[in-house]
Amino acid sequence: MNQKKFFILTKTPLRVSFFGGGTDLPNFFNKKFGHVISSSINRYVYTSIKSHDNLFTENYRLNYSITEHVDGNIKKIKNNLIRSCLKFLNIKENMHITISTDIPSMSGLGSSSSIIVGLLKALHVYKKKKISAKKLAEIACKIEIDIMKNPIGKQDQYSAVYGGFNSFKFYRGNKVFVQKLKKTIIKKIFQNLIFIWVGNFKESKKILKDQNKKISKRKKYYDDLLKLTALSKKMISRENFNLKKFGKLLDKNWVLKKKLSESISNNKIDYIYNKCLRNGSIGGKILGAGSGGFLLIVVNKNKKAKLMRLLKSYKIYSFSNTDKGVEVLYKIFY
Repeated sequence: MNQKKFFILTKTPLRVSFFGGGTDLPNFFNKKFGHVISSSINRYVYTSIKSHDNLFTENYRLNYSITEHVDGNIKKIKNNLIRSCLKFLNIKENMHITISTDIPSMSGLGSSSSIIVGLLKALHVYKKKKISAKKLAEIACKIEIDIMKNPIGKQDQYSAVYGGFNSFKFYRGNKVFVQKLKKTIIKKIFQNLIFIWVGNFKESKKILKDQNKKISKRKKYYDDLLKLTALSKKMISRENFNLKKFGKLLDKNWVLKKKLSESISNNKIDYIYNKCLRNGSIGGKILGAGSGGFLLIVVNKNKKAKLMRLLKSYKIYSFSNTDKGVEVLYKIFY
């Protein structure tokens, strides 16, 4: 008998984290609390799942950076993200899964969490089960942190689910408070940002493992990060938002973040960052775990062109904020 046909497509945003990165690690927030300010951006992960007829020789065909043809048990799937999601939801039907991204993985924009969120959303649609944003984020965290044992925090999964400009507070016992922040402010902020691709990205797991080991010894720096995050939230909430003060605060955040692990920055990143500061930049930070990927730079939009000319040997990007989290673009059962 032929399997029922279906096709489902989801779109999940990547994110830019401004303040508090590191305080969302369970090893820290389970003892105190974590607080992160971040925004989803107009770069996405697209995930499609479709029926895979039993005329094909394999049970699963997976397309991402490589193609997998998997015959038999889910356990044979090499991709840890896909295998973990299918196993968690007890998916046994033949399936063709395709994942494509606007930005390469390991870029510091939370792509692995966006992949998990997009796939989980698609699989729930396939099972015709409604799921709340809160529950979807919780399951994504459970899979990536508890089941896959990745030494990461919770901010990426929540940003992918909720979308928009948010304050996330993380507490012991899976308590998370989500607060939407001013759209007008985040639009202004992005108008005065550039993103420099510095490459040389090491696997984030190694950096985060090192960071996790040193949390108790460097608790003061995490406490200081929480204070800066609280200050940034107050600043963002004001009517008379001051870009210069925001940039200076982000610079202080970056100085603190570098103290969490020796692997977060390197000579190349420091060189580019200091060059930007000497030529009109107000502040910035590396995105993600560190060592490479994108360097976020705050620079007044009137000075952007001059700074970009000085940095012409590097790949420079402009992103915009987006209000939407994961969404279903298309679904059909036939």
